[in-house]
Amino acid sequence: MTYELTALAWSAVMLIALIMISANANTMSMGMAWGLGNRDEPANVTGWAARARRTYLNHLENLLSFGLLVIVAHLAGVHSGMTVLGAQLFLFGRLAYSAIYIAGITTLGVRTLAYFVALIGTLMIAYAILTAAPVAAA
Repeated sequence: MTYELTALAWSAVMLIALIMISANANTMSMGMAWGLGNRDEPANVTGWAARARRTYLNHLENLLSFGLLVIVAHLAGVHSGMTVLGAQLFLFGRLAYSAIYIAGITTLGVRTLAYFVALIGTLMIAYAILTAAPVAAA
């Protein structure tokens, strides 16, 4: 399995973990009866619990484009140092972003920097795909 697919798999595992963190935060705040019930009343959380939810939603949004590009690269046989570095930047940028955001670290620009590291990784994979030599039709 290529590094890019491995990074995609770990990014999916990270999404599952972020969803579980958010769900646990909601249950801790709203109570076990709410957590086990129908949740007709939406979670009314603040602080790290609200940041955990926003983090997993943000990761889901970013994972969509990264995942699609990794799959396209794999199917097209585009695998290079650029795609590997792009996958590394995405995975580690998203890990950093998630930890920084949930922890509430507000140091000037550090969360934004982590976001852009991951975005640059995604764009590197897109660039590698779009500049690859086209395959002749049979």
